[in-house]
Amino acid sequence: MMLLTAVLTVWLCPAAELKIATLHPLLTEMAQALGGDAVEVAPLMPENGALHAFEPGGKQIAAAAGSKMVLACGKGLEPYLDDLRESLGGVPVLALGDSLPDVYLPGTRIADPHWWNTPANMKRASLVLLEALRQAAPAHAATFSANRQRYAARMDKLDRQARLMLQSIPPERRVLVTEHAALCHFCEAYGFTPLSICGVSHEDLGNTAHLADILATLRKKKVPCLFAEAFGGHRLVQNMAEQTGAKVGELIQDGYAKGYTTYSAVFLFNLRSIAEGLR
Repeated sequence: MMLLTAVLTVWLCPAAELKIATLHPLLTEMAQALGGDAVEVAPLMPENGALHAFEPGGKQIAAAAGSKMVLACGKGLEPYLDDLRESLGGVPVLALGDSLPDVYLPGTRIADPHWWNTPANMKRASLVLLEALRQAAPAHAATFSANRQRYAARMDKLDRQARLMLQSIPPERRVLVTEHAALCHFCEAYGFTPLSICGVSHEDLGNTAHLADILATLRKKKVPCLFAEAFGGHRLVQNMAEQTGAKVGELIQDGYAKGYTTYSAVFLFNLRSIAEGLR
């Protein structure tokens, strides 16, 4: 009887037709939302992994075995993609961010790779993923399309919430100072001026002249709040806040954080933090 039950369970719950490996938890969430039961998603980045320091090793290569595609953020965030593709025997790598316009750090030609920090970008990237899923598993095309439509509606709702929550911040307070340069796409979408203490990662601290320029700008513009990475060390940000009289807020800039494990939760956390800090 137990054997018959097991056989029936396998028959009623067939294996997913398509396996996809992902290099960022937000891409995992998107793939699951669009793929549904037809897709098996293999996350390669460890939980609470450091986005800018992560590089897949043997354990991740094994987890990705059998994948029909790998989802990457793109925009230069994963310099190891060619090596990963080779290790996986030429499996296609779909860098979703590469389909989106670049947004540069102010005064530079350095593109901010953190494109996922606007729902509009997530919506556009999901359309690229939809086309890839349709081609990989055409029998499920209608399901993928319906799932993507629901996903896009959620992103539209988040975008409307953002515009509503941020509309009361006056123009002179729309300077968004972050610990590292991760919110340029957000600033472009919602009318803020981005200013970062570090570069595109926490490790890129810049130089003394850069930090002096930041301090001068903060004092001149009387920026009321500086934003550190949530649940991390705030020493540099706290030091600048003390020198300028600003308070310190928190933002989740690289993906998920403890207690915030969906895109909606992360984005709404950031919205509330910005609205409270800059009003």
